[in-house]
Amino acid sequence: MELKEKIPYHKPLQFSALETEILIAKIKGVLKSGMLTNDEYVRELEFMIGDMYGVEYCIATSNCTMGLFLSFQCLQSGLLLDIEMPNFTWMSPYMMFNGYPTHFIDIDKETWLMKDIGTGIKLSFPTHTFGNLIEISNSPVIYDGAHALGSRIKEFGDATVLSLAPTKLVTSCEGGLVLTNQQYLAEFVRFRRDRCARMSEIHALIGLATLEHLDMILAWKEEVHHYYKSYIPGQFQKIPIHSNFNTIGFLNTENLKIPKNIEYKQYYEPVFDMELMPNAFEVYKNIICLPSYHNCPYVDIVDDILELNGL
Repeated sequence: MELKEKIPYHKPLQFSALETEILIAKIKGVLKSGMLTNDEYVRELEFMIGDMYGVEYCIATSNCTMGLFLSFQCLQSGLLLDIEMPNFTWMSPYMMFNGYPTHFIDIDKETWLMKDIGTGIKLSFPTHTFGNLIEISNSPVIYDGAHALGSRIKEFGDATVLSLAPTKLVTSCEGGLVLTNQQYLAEFVRFRRDRCARMSEIHALIGLATLEHLDMILAWKEEVHHYYKSYIPGQFQKIPIHSNFNTIGFLNTENLKIPKNIEYKQYYEPVFDMELMPNAFEVYKNIICLPSYHNCPYVDIVDDILELNGL
């Protein structure tokens, strides 16, 4: 049988030849200027995202984790506040909160979002899982919006932090953005960002170049999600508010086999007691996240899965 070409889980947006030429010329200009960080392109990226979401302040950082960490440090203000966070999220927040009293919360089995159970914990740290928006009643709150750039965020809490990593809809190779309407938090984060978490001008340039295509990527992601959900048997994520469909996964309730040439991901391994977090464990055990990058062959992916399973 003929071996099929491997389909990777993700590819960043491919620029046209002209876009690449313009980008390289701007990068050369940055190198000649001597201003490699925190200059005009970083400011432009901050303005564009801040204006898009209508927030008072947008601060670019070297990555999302540093944006989360600096926002967290501001709200802690020297106090040892208890923290609540989902048991179904990326590992960097776990590492960041090491040593702090942390309460892990199970997720809803349909939305895969942290349950809003009103624990009275001092600091909430919910995640917009895969770009699926969550709004909770606790305060103070920092939203981990790593996947959420492009989602229709209305509730920013004390801060919402976005990621510009390679698997996101808008990427700067690496980078983060802190969105807030609080002047004190913005000043706190910006002061420390300038000393330990600056974004380079080159990263900002790449972010601006991909941002120009955001509407197109959002439409593509919605199209892929609709197609997968229409033809693949399984439980897809329930969307209560809005999602940018950054990551498209389903619970493999039908025990489908995935062709070996299709790369997929299984998110996120829970770090806390499985018996106390049954929903997080159930989602992790069954989830399959398929390729959904711009121009991925999603029709072929569905056809190959259905053919392999005799459907």
